[in-house]
Amino acid sequence: MSKDQLIRVLIIDDELSIRGSMAGYLDDCGFAVSLSESTEKALRMVRESKYDVAIVDLRLRGLSGDVFIVEAAQICKDLKYIIHTGSVNYALSDELKKIGVKPEHIFRKPLDDLNVIVEAINELVKEGGKGE
Repeated sequence: MSKDQLIRVLIIDDELSIRGSMAGYLDDCGFAVSLSESTEKALRMVRESKYDVAIVDLRLRGLSGDVFIVEAAQICKDLKYIIHTGSVNYALSDELKKIGVKPEHIFRKPLDDLNVIVEAINELVKEGGKGE
């Protein structure tokens, strides 16, 4: 499979160890992975490049992950989202539900098995059709 055919994943997390371990795992699984430590940088990346799925931490310095999702959805209508959070009491807002974020795509840190993220990425891309 060529680099252009790979599923493109953007990981947004301010914790270097989480970004690195998830990126390494997803890269080993055959995804094209890009990283951002901030919402602001991630929004620039979404404007400049095409991604299929964004894995978004919620509690970030500066703008929150929720704000990223709302703003990114205006830039790229077909971008899909996975929330990766340490917040145990997080509940999806109606605004994020309208964008298409689903409760089953919220994962709590720390994850024991990153394969659940792989399965969610594949499910989202299959639902939305890659590159549509």
